[in-house]
Amino acid sequence: MAKRREDVDWYVDLSDRLERREHRRKWVALGLCVALPLVVMGSLVLYVVLERAGVITWLKSMARPAAAEKASTPKGVPVGPASVAALQKGNIRFPQLDSDRLTTSFVHVFQEKMPDKADVFTVNRETDDTGKILNYRLWNVATTDTYEFADVPVKRIGGEWTITEEGWKKISGELGAAMKVLLGAPMP
Repeated sequence: MAKRREDVDWYVDLSDRLERREHRRKWVALGLCVALPLVVMGSLVLYVVLERAGVITWLKSMARPAAAEKASTPKGVPVGPASVAALQKGNIRFPQLDSDRLTTSFVHVFQEKMPDKADVFTVNRETDDTGKILNYRLWNVATTDTYEFADVPVKRIGGEWTITEEGWKKISGELGAAMKVLLGAPMP
């Protein structure tokens, strides 16, 4: 009989402990549900108070000089022109497109040609690494016709100036209009 009473006491004791643990878990969960929104609201109120006091603006202004030092050219400061010997080495090939904008077997081949009375291209720089070519010329190898393009966007990659994708679209569109054909992007 004593063994049975011991088993019952043990079971009752374990049951009481489990009930207390469950009760504590409910309070912890309730505490978290109340504390998290209070922390978020407190942070928001603190941010608003600091913003109105000007502290946030002051901190942002303190961080800006470091970022401004990294910039190669400050905004508003004019950048001088750059001279470029060549933008595209070798032949430039444009595929001709049909009315459905599908590539045909015709390929128009061009080469760069320097502007009249010049031995370099002049890049009117907007920043240290971007700008526009004032006068870009292409010479058609087959017909010996010369086509001129103004303000062609270029960028510097790895120290060398190259025509941007936007620039090639502009050249392709103007060249196609002058030749009265549809041209695609230049082939590699």
